[in-house]
Amino acid sequence: MVAVFIFNMQFLWKYIDDIVGKGLELKIILELLFYQGLAMVPRALVFGVMIASVMTLGNLAEHYELVSMKSAGISLMRILAPLLVMVSFLAIASFIFSNNIIPVTALQFKTRLYDIRKQKPALDLEPGQFNNDFKNMVIYIGEKDRNSRKLKDVRIYDHSKQNGNSSQTNAREGELYFTEDKSRLVIELKQGQRYENLQLSSKGGPNVMPYMRTSFKEFKTVFDMSEFNFTETDKDLFRKHHSLLTSRQLKKAIDSILIRRDKRIVEMQQSCDNFYHFRKTIGPQKDSAKTVVKGPYSPKKAVSPISVNRFSDVFTTEERHSMYMRAQGFARNVKTQADNLYRNFPRYKEEVAAHENELHLKIIFSVACLLFLFIGAPMGAIIRKGGFGWPIFTSFSFFMGFFVLHLTGERLATGLVWPTWMGSWLPIWSLFPIAVLLTIMAMNDSRTLPLGFIKRLFRKKKTIS
Repeated sequence: MVAVFIFNMQFLWKYIDDIVGKGLELKIILELLFYQGLAMVPRALVFGVMIASVMTLGNLAEHYELVSMKSAGISLMRILAPLLVMVSFLAIASFIFSNNIIPVTALQFKTRLYDIRKQKPALDLEPGQFNNDFKNMVIYIGEKDRNSRKLKDVRIYDHSKQNGNSSQTNAREGELYFTEDKSRLVIELKQGQRYENLQLSSKGGPNVMPYMRTSFKEFKTVFDMSEFNFTETDKDLFRKHHSLLTSRQLKKAIDSILIRRDKRIVEMQQSCDNFYHFRKTIGPQKDSAKTVVKGPYSPKKAVSPISVNRFSDVFTTEERHSMYMRAQGFARNVKTQADNLYRNFPRYKEEVAAHENELHLKIIFSVACLLFLFIGAPMGAIIRKGGFGWPIFTSFSFFMGFFVLHLTGERLATGLVWPTWMGSWLPIWSLFPIAVLLTIMAMNDSRTLPLGFIKRLFRKKKTIS
């Protein structure tokens, strides 16, 4: 719960500008935080396992209970066995949560966040400022009585004709209020004038702009408030995103991307074959003395086989020029199609990498729970501190390192710099040696690095090589 709270605070800090000032109901904000909290459960489990393991072994070591168990002949691995069983269940639960529950909650979260981002800010008519919250309308208020609905020096500019300021309404004073159902905003103006530009007069010339001026004692302008209402977007808009798919759906999506790529290659080949096909065949006919070639480009006279050094000599200069121009056109078409296909290839690779990375992440956070048990528990036994101070500091340090490695590996994998399996699993590969070293140190009751073990390990490697 502590980890989920921390991640939700980080989320609020990131998206606070998109939420504040839009007149959203508390229910919508709490719903968004609830979906965000569920989406953070796998990461929170990793952080929580780290804190819990450091606190548990730290308390045991601080009160010398761990020493008593070891002196009784109980090894550290046997002490960790119940924790390992518990964390194994958490790892399985994390995978099930990532695979089945998060795609549903993430879909709700993305649609809610999209609706909030496109939501207009709450209407706020401040004195001395131009307000353009309404579509194609600008409202200016000179003075506004805070204790009543009285207004002074009101100007309303109408841009609905998409022709600049085509209509303007000015009034000395007015009133502002909502209808009973809150669906309309009414501005009742008093003692004012309305100016409206008319169409250009062809007789007056281009510099003549006729307009109509109307004076009034009372004038009501009604604004529709429906554009400020919170509307829900169709969830099918995000349903195919790779972060909203289960592992089975991700595998199908990867196959679909590869099939679509191969189909595009086949279509390219078939399209290019049409440019290399001889639709009109030139068939030679021989007689005893001379060779006459018949076809669409027939030579003007029979050519002796001895005088023809190249195939193009059979045709006239005009016919050769026409054939060369046609061949150049075919070559340009083939090159254009090949360039388009070549430019689309990285997009197919990036889509496959994004889907594969998401598939790996569902397993990585589960494995990270087990990995952080073998980091946190030995660390608690080494530092011999319980409570919330050292455990939280140590857990946060290791988790931040894990998170930075996770983001770095994800960028390298989705950016096609590294293979997906290498980039996605970078935090696991990086922290696994640390977990092994800490476990060895805790088993040997050592607070320094096991340099002898490391030297023996490298000696064995050198002997093997």
